[in-house]
Amino acid sequence: MNREGIRMEKKTDSKFIGAGVIAILFSIIGIVDLMTNKNGYWVWFGVGGLSLAYLLYLLNITKGNRNERFEDERKEFISEKSSNMSFNILFVVIAIMQFITERNNIVIKSSLLLSFIIVVAIIIKLGTYLFCKYRY
Repeated sequence: MNREGIRMEKKTDSKFIGAGVIAILFSIIGIVDLMTNKNGYWVWFGVGGLSLAYLLYLLNITKGNRNERFEDERKEFISEKSSNMSFNILFVVIAIMQFITERNNIVIKSSLLLSFIIVVAIIIKLGTYLFCKYRY
């Protein structure tokens, strides 16, 4: 329960999951490169080791913390609001690109168009998240 007495679900912090997954992934890549005698395997082990060190650091600083981690309502609201905004903006961008390409104002290959839309989607998602975080 939080301060207002509302029961909230416990969620795992994404830092822990991300650090663990990166440590395991890069360590496995390093082992595969070591077994296949590829140069540069030490880079993969280095990144995996740094991620493991970060994970251990996070576990160490939260060791004495007996409080449960709860998802903040504000964080959830910002995430939902930014997703809605980014979807609307991306829909408009796709509609404009379709209109421009159908009128042959721009001749573009489909693979380049898909790459462009993916890059624009990432930029829009980041921009709307930062906008919503600043605004709310």
